[in-house]
Amino acid sequence: MSDARSKFRELTRIFDPIYQPRAAAADGPGASYVPETHADYRRQLDASLDLNDNTKLLVAGQPGCGKTTLLISLADELRGAGRVVAFVDLEEQTAVQDLDPVEMYLAAFAALLAEVRKHNLVLSSELRTATGDWLLRFHKDGEPATDASWLVPAIFSLLRLVRNDQRIRSDIRESMQAGMPDDPCPLLARAMVELAKQRPVIILDGLDKLQPLHARKSFLDGTRKPMAEVPGAAILTIPLSVVYEPTFNVLSERYNNADSAVLPAVRLWDFNLDTRARTDSQVGRNILRKIVAARVDPIDPQIVLPEAVERAIIGSSGNIRELARLMQSSVVKAHVRHGNFVELQDVEAAIADQRESFRRAYNPSFLPLLQRVRTEFRLEDSSDIAKALLYGLWITEYRNGQAWYSLPAPVEQLLQHMERIPR
Repeated sequence: MSDARSKFRELTRIFDPIYQPRAAAADGPGASYVPETHADYRRQLDASLDLNDNTKLLVAGQPGCGKTTLLISLADELRGAGRVVAFVDLEEQTAVQDLDPVEMYLAAFAALLAEVRKHNLVLSSELRTATGDWLLRFHKDGEPATDASWLVPAIFSLLRLVRNDQRIRSDIRESMQAGMPDDPCPLLARAMVELAKQRPVIILDGLDKLQPLHARKSFLDGTRKPMAEVPGAAILTIPLSVVYEPTFNVLSERYNNADSAVLPAVRLWDFNLDTRARTDSQVGRNILRKIVAARVDPIDPQIVLPEAVERAIIGSSGNIRELARLMQSSVVKAHVRHGNFVELQDVEAAIADQRESFRRAYNPSFLPLLQRVRTEFRLEDSSDIAKALLYGLWITEYRNGQAWYSLPAPVEQLLQHMERIPR
């Protein structure tokens, strides 16, 4: 049993929903990444970036569907092709829940300069001097210089101050407003122009964490859309709530893939749009099996029984983070009952826990929408309730041709229970 315990400990670690395989990788998303995941969507991004060096792309999707991992893999591929790619983790670099364009452009500029330094590229002396002069108005630490050894740490230091101090954040925003002399966006734009031969790409990950009102203001109400006017290519994650706003179509004027921005869950079923019937998708299920195997096999390919994997896949509804969450919970269940393997009963117990979690958050106003999704696989509704159900993973979005929807197994079970309760 001690051997099983050590394996369970490792399984619990690698199936932690916040585990990041990329943290242990020298570059890219890590060894457990399965390239086939979202392959069709990936090809669309690849084609846009290959054909248009100024393309502006959006990536939306439900929490845990794989946006960040996909973009890290894409960044790694683009760098391998010789392009300069600045990957910006806005959650790490900024107070993303209180994000202003100032911090977004500042973080993008810092990441781009870091890439320039990493690849031993050199920006013009005029731009370096302008950046140094700009920095000196806000940053007093260190010995001023116009080379990357001072500029890059100085900008990241300024970002940390802005992130951690509300007062400094307010002062910076007041002085760095769009169009004002201290606006960092023109510096970023100049750098992108100078790097044109390296076909630069800026990836802004974390904008999907914006609150709905903040996101609406940033993308739909503002006159300057994020990154839309900056030279070069850019990819931005955005909240799913923005996609379901009635005015979302206006973004097609500024972003090249606004009509196909949603990254869906890995499809468990193939759906016939004419007959409104679904059948098992072996392609999607094989991808999810590979995702599990990529983490389990290096530890012990026999320790999770095949029927347990299959049930976890169905229970996850194709959401990668939910699959990890179910697997981790199932490992704990197996350990509690002193098992040597993760079995079907462990996954069923983990799904029951998820069902109870949904039950605690259940609101009777959810019922009509959940029933319609179950019977019609549709969600033609942009109400706040519909957005909450999508974001809370009560409903899973898939796509083949057009979007369609399904209920995860724990929600299906809960719905059946609620319908049996007399009203």
